[in-house]
Amino acid sequence: MSISTSADTIAELTTRLPSAISLQDIAVRLANGVCAAYAAYNNGSNLTPSLNGYKNLNLIYAFEADPNGNPFGAAEAKASAVSGTKQRTLSRVESEPAAYARGPNGAAPACVGPTPIGTPRPGSQLFGFTATANDNSHNILVLRGTVTLEEAGYDLLGWGDNTPCYLPSQTGTQIFGMVNSYLYAFYVNDDGGLVTSLAASCLNAIQNTSAQAPNAPWYMGAHSLGGAMLSLAALDAVVSGVLNEPPLVVTFGSLHVGDAAFAQAYKAKIPASLRVANLCDFVPSMVSLEPVTLADPYVHVGVEATFVWQTWDDWGNHSHANIYMPMVQNYWSVIHFGPRAYPQ
Repeated sequence: MSISTSADTIAELTTRLPSAISLQDIAVRLANGVCAAYAAYNNGSNLTPSLNGYKNLNLIYAFEADPNGNPFGAAEAKASAVSGTKQRTLSRVESEPAAYARGPNGAAPACVGPTPIGTPRPGSQLFGFTATANDNSHNILVLRGTVTLEEAGYDLLGWGDNTPCYLPSQTGTQIFGMVNSYLYAFYVNDDGGLVTSLAASCLNAIQNTSAQAPNAPWYMGAHSLGGAMLSLAALDAVVSGVLNEPPLVVTFGSLHVGDAAFAQAYKAKIPASLRVANLCDFVPSMVSLEPVTLADPYVHVGVEATFVWQTWDDWGNHSHANIYMPMVQNYWSVIHFGPRAYPQ
């Protein structure tokens, strides 16, 4: 489900760009940045990322107590998601990491880092970075998607269990709609102040990069789980005043995170947002692998940018390296912008 999108909103995406750069160019740069975040994570190695054309990288981390296990047992799911309680009943969650899905010929995708890859360990996992273009024309923030089993638990298990969205940078009582409580927990959890939350890591990285290039516009991109986190982080950065101007946001195969009230609050603060989605990718429409007891309340944010690329493999259709990167690089003209009228 998604909020209605007008031509004015689509025009907003391009009017916010300098004349020397196109929306496709920004999408390609962000897609490459997301790939660099996946490669630097390297399945637990936490390497230093690098991205051609960018400098002054500030790293973003997510703390995971057990990256090789599901973070919540069924009985404790709601309480743990909201409070950050660390009592866990671990179980395996099988998931093909989205950037690591191999190509049709069996070759490793571009987003895999140097061999040998690492083994995820408890602690801070590299989740993305901010950086400044070499010519100081803009700043970027990029976030990868799901790789660890703990992240898969936040992805797959919390649908229908929602919580008010209090942005962690705010001390007041304003609620920005309702959001999936597990995804919200992954963003805000600081284990009672013992670790740095993903929310704080994002805002700290933005502030550090802004200090180096204070007047440059911001472009932000993310894939899969990272897209849901970016929806929260971009709104958080604008509402908190960490960003003086709203960023231009591009997500690839993103999960949705909140309800209509969240989507409206997001649109009011971040009018220039693009949601690139393969119509054969199950992740953007996912609302649990099990029946949801509540009516589906989830609403996507951003202007729809959709296409069809069928690999006949569920995780293959979601691959950042094999689907989303080549799509924006080589097949931009095939993407349909705005709502679709079916059949089409």
